[in-house]
Amino acid sequence: MNAIITFLFNHTPLFYWTQSLWRDEAFSVWIAQDGIMEAIRRTSGDYNPPLYYLLLNLWMKLFGRTEIVLRGMSVCIFIIFLIAVYKISLHIFHSPSHARITTLIMALNPMLLYFAFELRMYSLLVLFSCLSMYFLYAKRWRWYIVFTTLGMYTQPFMAFVIAGQMFYLLIQKQFKQIMVNSAILALLYLPWIRILIIQFKSSGPMWMYPVDQNTFFSVLGNVFMGYEGTPGNLWNLMKLISIFIISISSWLIVKKLHSPFLRLTLIWTYIPLLLVLFISQVKPIYVHRYVIFASAGEVFLISFWLYHLKSQTFKKIAVTIIICLLVLANIFAVSFHQKVAIRKSFTQIGAILQP
Repeated sequence: MNAIITFLFNHTPLFYWTQSLWRDEAFSVWIAQDGIMEAIRRTSGDYNPPLYYLLLNLWMKLFGRTEIVLRGMSVCIFIIFLIAVYKISLHIFHSPSHARITTLIMALNPMLLYFAFELRMYSLLVLFSCLSMYFLYAKRWRWYIVFTTLGMYTQPFMAFVIAGQMFYLLIQKQFKQIMVNSAILALLYLPWIRILIIQFKSSGPMWMYPVDQNTFFSVLGNVFMGYEGTPGNLWNLMKLISIFIISISSWLIVKKLHSPFLRLTLIWTYIPLLLVLFISQVKPIYVHRYVIFASAGEVFLISFWLYHLKSQTFKKIAVTIIICLLVLANIFAVSFHQKVAIRKSFTQIGAILQP
């Protein structure tokens, strides 16, 4: 039993839960720790809106602030996201067994699973973007506005999700809905726009790196696997995964499957990524975790492909291979996701500075 527990907490994604906080996570705690108004004031000096920090402030008041407890909020958000994925899949595919398959692949996605244990806003962004997409598809506009607005107040790259959604409405020729949605969302985001303008005016050079050829041709694989270049010999594998995603996307398009949610999923996956890559040719803004919502779109594309396979035998083989490869990928990735312990660093600095 001890050997099993040791393996789980050292060689599986549970390892991410028990590590010391690293710099960005410590920054989240610093912003959120001293009350709502102070969190909002400090957030005005950050590029991320305040919603996540306000939720973290409440979480700390209720449950405390050890590493495991703090990361527990992201874990809970991820579990809520998986429940939402199951409900959405059940509605789209009308098959409990395929809804479970979709949810399992989503749960094992290395990108989503890594950030499920990160004390940052990325799991919350995935949740709100997913719910926003679903309610757009369902034409339940009040709920669409609610979750899209929450996404906007979670992370600025929600804007690229909205851009994709407006493109979807454009090809659906829902021009009135584009105008109404845009006006309402702009009005609801108005309180933060002034701060956003001040932030951009006062910002210096960004730390993001330009998009190179490797990133461009492997971006779908990078986003699916959460790959940032470490270890450095996996670029070709990421390109193969990208080719796989493009291939099944092309297969679904050629099949001319008349599913509005499939069309929306294609847009969900590709349009935000293409926009970010295009802008990054002028001003680097691409960071794989900022477009984490595309990972969920990729999983839904895989799910559509599996669902429409005619051979049930081939489908079972494909599902088994995908799940096994994801499990192995998550185990392999653990050794490359060691966080720099911010507490240990501060302790060492303090010891050095003592007279």
